This record gives sequence, structure tokens and C-alpha cells, in this order.
Amino acid sequence: MDPAFFTDPANLSLIVGLALLGFDIVVVGLSPVMFVAVGALATSAALYATGARPGLVETAAIAAGASLVIALIGRKPLQRFQSADVREDQSSDLIGRTLTTTHEVTKSGGRVHWSGLDWEARLTPEAAVDSLAPGAHVRVARVENLVLVLEPLDRSL
Repeated sequence: MDPAFFTDPANLSLIVGLALLGFDIVVVGLSPVMFVAVGALATSAALYATGARPGLVETAAIAAGASLVIALIGRKPLQRFQSADVREDQSSDLIGRTLTTTHEVTKSGGRVHWSGLDWEARLTPEAAVDSLAPGAHVRVARVENLVLVLEPLDRSL
């Protein structure tokens, strides 16, 4: 292979873009690194299309600018894509467990003591009450980021 192949800015942008894209997809899993990879690939395509061969610093500046534009355009769609398949974790063995509150618990927060630990807790938004005093019986409806989301067992509250 011709050594000049690696000094050509269009080829170098192509190699860097493909390497970053592969790294992002295989190792990281669709992250903002993708914007830099696509910016480098777009720079390579533009250099091939125009026949321009700027220096290394200019090529890096073009790639950085392209990456910035692509990031500004693609940030929200990437966030929607990453959040589209998020499902509530139902794997916790705490879900369905009946507990007795040891501290006041409200819809915005509180604590319960279970299994030797104080857990952050809150009532479900659908709960018929806004707060529960210590001693109330509750069921763990779900676990969100290590916060127990509780529903009162006594529906008449």
C-alpha cells in the first residue's frame, strides 16, 4: 500500500471516522462519540467529492465543525432513540413485598426500614393519600433507581 494513502486528509478522515464509529457501536453503544465519527466521515466524503486536500489541522477543524453541526441536529433524535425501549425493571425481589412504614412516607419521598437498612421510598402518584405515618402497611409496587415506590394496602385511607 502506498504510504501517501495515510497522509491524504480524505483517507485519514475516513479511517478515523470508521474507527470511531466501530468503537462507538461495538464498545460504547451509541454515544456522542458517534457524532465525531459521522463528522469525520462527512469530512472525508466532502474532501473526496471536491478534490480538496487541506492540511491536517484544517481537516481536523472541518471535521470538528461538521461534528458540532451533526451533534446539534442529532442530539434530540439520539436521546429519543436511546429512551424508546426503556422498560421498567421488574426483576427486583422487593416488588410485591408487604412492608410496614417506619418513617413518614409521602408522594415526594420518605424512608422505610427493611432488612436492616433504611430505604428511600415514596408513594405512587396514584395513591389515594398524600402521606402515610409510621406503622402503615404498604406493598412495594416497583423499584426506581433504588427508591421503593409504595402503595398503601388499606385502600380506604
